[in-house]
Order: sequence, then structure tokens, then C-alpha cells
Amino acid sequence: MTIAGTERFDGEAPYTWVVEAADLRSAVNKALAYHALSQGQHLCDLEVDLLHTFKGVPPENCAYRWNDLRPAVPEG
Repeated sequence: MTIAGTERFDGEAPYTWVVEAADLRSAVNKALAYHALSQGQHLCDLEVDLLHTFKGVPPENCAYRWNDLRPAVPEG
């Protein structure tokens, strides 16, 4: 999920969050909630960028940084 908050008004790039969810709606809700809480922003100030949102993990050469919110897999 790619979400732009108020940082977009300062020319900053949006945040991309990789989440685990059953469907698109759940993924949007999870990423919006995390973004709002972690960045101290109100939900009404956030925009979901559906053109840069897709299923799966971004490719290795995606040319942008992303944040992985999926549960950690225990080693071993």
C-alpha cells in the first residue's frame, strides 16, 4: 500500500507499506491506521495511491524504499 500524508506538501515521497491482509480493503485499513499512528497524522490528511499499490512485495530493483509490516517469521 502506498500512502501519501501531509509530507507530500513538502515534496516528500509517499510511504509504501507491505502488509499481510485477506483483501484490498483490509490492506488499505491496516496501512492507513499504521501510517496515521506512526507519523502522527489524521486519517483525513492521508491519500492512498492506488496506482502504486499492488499485491506482493516490491521487486528488488524498485528504486524506492518500503516498510515491511508483515509478521516476522521465526528462524529455524
